[in-house]
Amino acid sequence: MTQLQPRIQRITTRGVTYSVNSSGAEQHPAVVLLHGWMGTSHTWRKVAPQLAKSHFVIVPDLRGHGASDKPESGYDGLSLASDVAGVLDAFGVQRAHIVGHDMGALVALVFAGNFPTRTRSLTYLDEPLVGFNLDRFTVYREENHGGYWHFGFNSAPGLAELLLAGREQAFVDYIVPLMHAPNPQAVTADDRRVYADSLRSEGGIAGSVGWYRASFETARQIRAVGDAGLAAPLMAWGGQFGVPQTCEQFAEMGVRARGGTLAGVGHLIPEEAPERLVSELESFFADVRSA
Repeated sequence: MTQLQPRIQRITTRGVTYSVNSSGAEQHPAVVLLHGWMGTSHTWRKVAPQLAKSHFVIVPDLRGHGASDKPESGYDGLSLASDVAGVLDAFGVQRAHIVGHDMGALVALVFAGNFPTRTRSLTYLDEPLVGFNLDRFTVYREENHGGYWHFGFNSAPGLAELLLAGREQAFVDYIVPLMHAPNPQAVTADDRRVYADSLRSEGGIAGSVGWYRASFETARQIRAVGDAGLAAPLMAWGGQFGVPQTCEQFAEMGVRARGGTLAGVGHLIPEEAPERLVSELESFFADVRSA
C-alpha cells in the first residue's frame, strides 16, 4: 500500500503500545526519527514532511512520551532500541536510516550496534557520547555553566515527580528556551504546550526521567557497541550553542563520522535548523545508497 498523507497508528510491541506517525510512500527507503528529552514526535514536525517526499518516514512517540504507553521501566537504550525494531516489524520494514536527537541519539546508536543488518545509516544529533565522556559534561565547573545538572536532577528517585507535578508547563517554559539559540519561532508557545501535555499525562514525568535513571545501563550498552565496532555509516551534527563537539567525539569510540557543527544553532537542531538538517540527511542517504 502507498501512504502519501501523514497518519497516526497504535502499534503494540514488547507489551508497550506506541503512537507512531508515518508518512510518505511505503515502497521508498524507510527513515526512523527518534526524539529526545522534553520532546515527542512533534519534535520532527518540520523535518518529516520534507523527507517524506522521497522516503517512508516513521516517527514514534517513544516509550514514556507523548501518546505512547508510559510504563515504569524499560528506558535503557537497548530496551528502547528493541521497541523500535518492533515498530519496524509492524510496518514490514527490514532496514531503515536511523536518526536520533538528544537522548534519542543514544537509542539510535544502540540500535545501530545491536541491529546492524537493520540499519542503513545512523545520524546522531547534538548529544554527548554517553559511556565515553558524560562525566566531562556533568562535572560542576564554571566554564560549562555548572554542568549538565538535569542528569542528576532526573536521576534522583522521586525528585522530579515531587517538584514537577502540577508545574509541567512552567518547567517546559523554563527549560526549552534554554536549549535553543535566541529564536522564539523555533519552538513556539503552542509547541511547548504539546511537550507539557506529555509531562502532564499519566506517567509522563516518570517516562521523562526514565532515560536518565537508566543512563548508566545505557552507557554500558554504548561501551559494548564501541568494543564490538560500529558498522553503519555515521553522520553526526552538533549545534554551535548545543554540543558542538558531537561529531568529533566519535574519535573516542574509534569511529569516523561525517558531519560537524551547525553555526548559529543551539541544541534543538530539528526545530531550529530543519532545512539544513534535511539537506544534510538527503545528501547522506544518497551517498549511502550509492555506496
